[in-house]
Amino acid sequence: MQRITHPPRPDWARRVETELGFVFHSPDGTVYWDETAHWAFSEAQIDQIEDAATAFHALALRAADRAVEQGRIGELGVPGFAVAAVAESWRRFRDGDMLEAPIYGRLDLAWAGDGPPALLEYNAATPTSLYETSVVQWHWLEDAGPSIQPGADQFNLLHEALVEAWRARGDALAGRPVHFTAADVAEDMATAGYLQAIATEAGLATKLVAINDIAFDEADRRFFDPDGTPIEALFSLYPPEWMLREDWGAPLIEAIEAGRLVLFEPLWKQMLSKGILALMHEIAPDHPGLLKAAFMPTAFGPGEQVVAKPMAGREGDGIEIVTLGPDGMPLPDSVVRQIGAGPRIAGDEGWVYQAFTPLAPAPGINGGPAGHAVLGVWVIGDKAVALGIREDAGAITGVASRFVPHLFTPAAGD
Repeated sequence: MQRITHPPRPDWARRVETELGFVFHSPDGTVYWDETAHWAFSEAQIDQIEDAATAFHALALRAADRAVEQGRIGELGVPGFAVAAVAESWRRFRDGDMLEAPIYGRLDLAWAGDGPPALLEYNAATPTSLYETSVVQWHWLEDAGPSIQPGADQFNLLHEALVEAWRARGDALAGRPVHFTAADVAEDMATAGYLQAIATEAGLATKLVAINDIAFDEADRRFFDPDGTPIEALFSLYPPEWMLREDWGAPLIEAIEAGRLVLFEPLWKQMLSKGILALMHEIAPDHPGLLKAAFMPTAFGPGEQVVAKPMAGREGDGIEIVTLGPDGMPLPDSVVRQIGAGPRIAGDEGWVYQAFTPLAPAPGINGGPAGHAVLGVWVIGDKAVALGIREDAGAITGVASRFVPHLFTPAAGD
């Protein structure tokens, strides 16, 4: 596993905008898409990453099963009024309901090429960096790969797998159109639009609408798009854990329970918050690469370095790295937070505490302090299918991270 630097392609910004519609490569003049380097792997390393992610996904499902069977869904940050609906969504999934089957998710792993990859968290319901993983870095490989590493490949079957995942839901949807929604910002709407295009390619009727343009009719107890069309199936890139805390969170659950609305991802995925890490550790404390995690910091001893994570946090929001003192509280001056973090928008739903692990080292930006890289492994259905890598100049991967492409060298004879 190596990070290799090289000049970017000439005129790359114009090309990704005009050829791919990738308009959020440099938000507010900052670096997000970074092709001044790439990460290089062997095929055996890619196989190791793929196997680890697939196993972590399976373990997460076992943990969700434990939460349902032991009545512990609420411990995972799910509001009380939604617990019964989450449990029913899980049971329908286990009974083979295709509309409750998972479509996609992203496991974030820490790995520098030695030992087993470590699980940092599972972004199971509304992960981002999808388009840049699926399309932009593949475009880079096809264009620049022959001159950088002839014969190189990429762990990237994401687009094809997503098409098949949506196609598999066609019969169960029985002609109902799928509305795709997100917050009305460029990156989120572009990602939701890409998912919409994939579903359209799979033969489904689709429509894209911003989350603030969806209305709830009190009399009809239904949700409508701006054209007055009732929404019967909704894929929301706007986080459902936030939706449940909106004024219309309870009506959303009501509509799902009454069969008036199908939600993608399925509602049971609310159990796969960061809290699922604690249940995974309960089940398999010796699983390779599974870091110790618990709902209370008292599970750790004095002097241990612990990462405190709000269950519904996103992009580093609210995360703190601390060293515990004898009283179980953080030692003075030991707290590390995200660089340039905005207002905290998570934490009331509960916290989980995870043992700290080092991340793959990566250089800083413009001569700044050294940072790290996180491996984002995409799971479609139950199988790992793609890899995207984000780097950050700070200790916590956050909104200022940058995306760096990767490739691998096929084994001899492949």
